[in-house]
Amino acid sequence: MNEEHEQEVDTQAVKEAARTAAERGESIREEVRNITLQALSQWRLDVKNIKQVVHAVIEGVGIGAKGKGVQIKETLSESMAGLDDALEQSAEASRLALEEAAGHLKEFGKQDLKQATDDLLALEEMFLDTLKNVAKGSGEVIGSTLNDLVQHARNSGTAVGKRSTEIVVTLNRELEQSLGETVSTGTDAALRVAGQISHAAAGFLDGIAQTLDAKVKNRTPDKQE
Repeated sequence: MNEEHEQEVDTQAVKEAARTAAERGESIREEVRNITLQALSQWRLDVKNIKQVVHAVIEGVGIGAKGKGVQIKETLSESMAGLDDALEQSAEASRLALEEAAGHLKEFGKQDLKQATDDLLALEEMFLDTLKNVAKGSGEVIGSTLNDLVQHARNSGTAVGKRSTEIVVTLNRELEQSLGETVSTGTDAALRVAGQISHAAAGFLDGIAQTLDAKVKNRTPDKQE
């Protein structure tokens, strides 16, 4: 059977949801985090989908923020923090998927681990580069504000960058000794393993998203104190 018709994230819906959240202006960080987590957990948690979702979210936020005047910087800053939170959780989901793959997939070896950990280490740069690309296509105020925020993030670091580095160190320490070289598996096998891991990671991320959502709901009781 042909597996070429892989479903993709509905980026237009993601952009609209982010625009609406920015216009509403309430709990933007949590709103953006939840929009991002929901989108990332739908299909495959891979670099392509992550990049598309980040682009759609920040583009939608920029559109929604244009009418907010002096709150533009705060809106974009909170949205970036929400994206960072979501990507940090996606790194955690990838860790869980990789640990599962190491225990269950016979084809999983050191080459697959290296590719996966390289992708994790590239998450922060991809995140910030995507924001820079959105800035280029935005108006002067949105573009300059995004560029300033990206520069600040490069200087101070991001949550996803810190967590990804920690995860890679842990995975290399825990898994490398037990994995085979898998030198002759070939491109098809490598792609198959990567696909299985990205699908599993999306499943783990969905569980993480539901747990976070439940915690938020439990923090806001219906009755007054």
